[in-house]
Amino acid sequence: MSAYAETDSMLKNYFTIALRSLWRSKGSTLINVSGLALGVTASFILFLLVRHQSSFDNFHSKRDRIYRAVSSSDGNQGRDYTAGVQSVFPDAFKIDFPEAEEVMFSSYRGNGALITVPQKEGEPRKFEEKKGVVYTESSYFSIFDRKILMGDAKKGLEQPNTAILSRKNAFKYFGKEDPLGEVFNFENKAFKVTAIMEDSPSNTDLPFEVMLSYVTIKKEVDEAGGWHHIGSDEQCYFLLKQGVALAEVERRIPTFVKKYRGKNPYHENYEIQSLASIHFDDRYGNYNYSTISKQMLAALSVIGIFLIISACINFINLVTAESIKRSKEVGIRKTLGSSRGQLIAQFLGESTIVTLLAVMLAVGVAPLVLDLLNPFLELNLSIDFLSDKGIWVFLLSTTAFVAILSGLYPSFIVSGFKPVFAIKNQGGNKNSSGYMLRRGLVVMQFFISQFFIIGTIVLINQMNYFRNKDLGFRKDAIVNIPIPEREAPGAERTGFASKMRTLRDEVSRLTDVESASINSAPPSSGNVQSTDFTIEGKEDSYGTQLKQIDGAYVDLYGLKLVAGTNVLDLDTARGYLVNEKLAAMVGFNNPQEIIGKNIKSGKKTLPVVGVVRNFHTVSLHEAIEATMMFNRIRGYQNISLKVKPGNLQQTIKLVQQKWEAAYPEFIFSYQFLDDQIKEFYEREQKMSILLTVFTSIAIFIGCLGLYGLTTFMANQKTKEIGVRKVLGASIQSIMFLFSKEYVKLILVGFMLAAPVAWYVMNQWLNEFAFKISIGPVVFLTGLGVTLMIAILTVGYRSLRAASANPVESLGSE
Repeated sequence: MSAYAETDSMLKNYFTIALRSLWRSKGSTLINVSGLALGVTASFILFLLVRHQSSFDNFHSKRDRIYRAVSSSDGNQGRDYTAGVQSVFPDAFKIDFPEAEEVMFSSYRGNGALITVPQKEGEPRKFEEKKGVVYTESSYFSIFDRKILMGDAKKGLEQPNTAILSRKNAFKYFGKEDPLGEVFNFENKAFKVTAIMEDSPSNTDLPFEVMLSYVTIKKEVDEAGGWHHIGSDEQCYFLLKQGVALAEVERRIPTFVKKYRGKNPYHENYEIQSLASIHFDDRYGNYNYSTISKQMLAALSVIGIFLIISACINFINLVTAESIKRSKEVGIRKTLGSSRGQLIAQFLGESTIVTLLAVMLAVGVAPLVLDLLNPFLELNLSIDFLSDKGIWVFLLSTTAFVAILSGLYPSFIVSGFKPVFAIKNQGGNKNSSGYMLRRGLVVMQFFISQFFIIGTIVLINQMNYFRNKDLGFRKDAIVNIPIPEREAPGAERTGFASKMRTLRDEVSRLTDVESASINSAPPSSGNVQSTDFTIEGKEDSYGTQLKQIDGAYVDLYGLKLVAGTNVLDLDTARGYLVNEKLAAMVGFNNPQEIIGKNIKSGKKTLPVVGVVRNFHTVSLHEAIEATMMFNRIRGYQNISLKVKPGNLQQTIKLVQQKWEAAYPEFIFSYQFLDDQIKEFYEREQKMSILLTVFTSIAIFIGCLGLYGLTTFMANQKTKEIGVRKVLGASIQSIMFLFSKEYVKLILVGFMLAAPVAWYVMNQWLNEFAFKISIGPVVFLTGLGVTLMIAILTVGYRSLRAASANPVESLGSE
C-alpha cells in the first residue's frame, strides 16, 4: 500500500472515530456547537457592522487628497464647531490657495425636501425626499467618484435651474430610464434634468440623489449671508493637487482668517478635515447627521473578540470535562501503540468538525439576524458569498482560530494521560496546571460577563435618567407640524392675511386642541439658531441661542416666568424674553435686575421684558445655553398644538384637513414632541439595546462554560461524592461543595471587571453634561445578577451529581 493510501485511510479512520465520538456524546456536542455558533454569529454580525462603518467614502479614487474646510469659534461653553463655512468662502479660498486643484460648495436641504413634478392633466405629483436635496457645482464630479450614466457631468450643473438625478429618483419622478429634458419644481423654482448619475451607495456621507445647480441661488445666498452667516449644511470640499503637502495650506490659514474676518472677536478659525475622518468626528457631523467614533468601533470589535474567546473557553471546559469519561479510550489506544501525535490529530479533528458545524450554523442564522438588525439600525448590510472576499477571509480565519484555540489545549491534555492512570479514570488532579488554567479561563468568562452586565446597567440607568429628567418645559401631548412657507411681517396690511396665523386660530378652535402656537422650533430642538449681542451697560459681546415665538408659546410649553412679562402676540419684536442663564451670564444673578435693559442684536435694539426659568434647548449631552426669545413672523417654521389625549387620531385628521387647505401643494406631516426629544438619544438607545443583546449572549455562553466546569467537577468527584453519601452527607452539603468553587471564581472575576467597567463607563458618561453617577448599587447589582444566574446554572448539574446512586459510582472501581 502506498504512503498516500495509508494517509488517506488514516484520515478516514480519524474522521469516522471523531463522528462516532461526537455522536456518542450528543449532549456535549450540542452544547459545544450551540455555544460556538452563538459566539461566531455575534462576532460575524459585528464584523459586518464594523466593516461597513469603517468603509464610508473609502471607494473614492482620490480620497487621500480630498478635504473639507470646517469652522470653529469661541462659545459660551468653550469652542463651538460646525462643518459649515460662509457661502463666499469657496471663491476666496480658490484665489488664496492655488494648491487646491478643485473646490466645491454644497448647500444641503434636508428634513423632507418637497419635489413636485408637473402633470399634463391634474395635480402635480409630490415627492418628499428624506435624504434631502443639494445645491452644488459640477466640480463635485471632478473630486468624487460618481458615475454619470447619461448626459454630461461637467456641464450638467453649470447653468441656472439645471439638475442631475440618480437613476432611481429619475425613474421615481418620471417613470422612464431617459428623462433628460424633463422638468420638476423645488422651492418654487423649475429645474431641467441635464444628466443621470448612479445611485449613491449606502456607505457615503454625501447621500445626494438630487443635485441642483448652485448658481441658481448663489447670488441671493451671498447677498443674504456674506461673511457674517454660517450654516452647518453649507460646506466646502476641495481636492489638493498631487505632491502638495497639506501642511502648507494649514500654515497660511491664520493669514487667510485675518484677511477676511478682520477683528474676529470670537476667534473664528478654519480647519482642514480629511475625507477619511468625516464619518468619525462628532464635532462637525456630516450630511447623514450620523457619526460613530473610532473608539466605539474598537469597542464593538473587542466585544466580538470577547464573545468568540468566551465560546472557545466553553469548548475547552466541556471537552476537558468529558475527557475524564474518555480516559479509558486514551489509555487503551496508547497501550495498543497509538502515538501522542495521532491522538492530538484525532482530538483536533473533532474540534474542527464541531467548529465547522458551528460556523455553518452561524452562516445560516446571520441573514435572519440581519433582517432584524437592518431596519433597527437603518442600515442595508448584506452577505454576498460570491463576490465578497472579506467575508470568506473572516469565516476561514475564524474557523481556523476557533478550531485551534478550542481544540489544541484539550487535545494536548487528553493525549498526555499516562495509560495506567487513564485506564483507572485518574487523568486529572487538582494540582495540575490544567486544573488552574481551566479555572483561569472561567474567571475570564466571569470577567467578560460581569463587565457587560455592569455596562448594561449603567446604560439603562442613563437612558432612564434621560426619560425622567425635568427639562424645564411641558412635553406630553404636544404635536409639532412644519410650516412649509415663510411669511413677511405686515402681510395682512397688504391685503394678504397671514396663512399661518389663520391656521393657528382655526385649529385652536377645535374641541380637542387646548392651545396652539406658531414658532421657529420647540423649546428643545435640533434646529438651533445663534447670534451675538451686546447689552446696555456692558462692553463685552456675548453669544446666545434664538427662538422666534408668538404670545401663546410660553403658556403652551409651560415655561415659568420668574421676572417681567411674556412677549406680546405680534408679528415683529417689541422686546426680548430671556432665560436665567443669559441673565446670569451678563452679570444679573437677580433676574429682576435685567428687566428693561436694552439688548442690541444685529440691527435691533430692544428691551428685556421678561425672564423665564432655565430649560434645555438641546440634548442632555450639552449644558443649558443662554437663550433669547422674541416675535418674528418670518422666522416661524412650526405650529405647536397641545392636544387632549382622548381622541388623538381624529384630532390629527381634522388638523390635517385645515393644514392642507392652507398649503395644498405640500405634504402634511407631524411629530409628537416627546418623540422628537427621544431622537436626541436614538444612538444611545440603540446602543443600550445592542449591548443588552450582547450581554445576554455573553451570559448564556458563560452559563455554558459554568456548566462545563460543574460537569468536570462532577466527573472528577464521582467517587468522592459516593463516599460522602455513604457516610451520611446530605444533598445540600454536596451542592455546597460545588458552590464554593464557583463563588470564588465569580468574586475574582468581579474584582477584575468592576474597576475596568467603572473606568470605561465613566469615559462614556463624560460625553454628557447631565449624567448619573456610578455608585456601589450598580456593582452590587451586577454581582447579584451574576451569582443568581450562576446558582441556577450550577444548581441543576450539582443536584444531579448529588442525587446519583453511590452504589453505581463506587462499584465502577
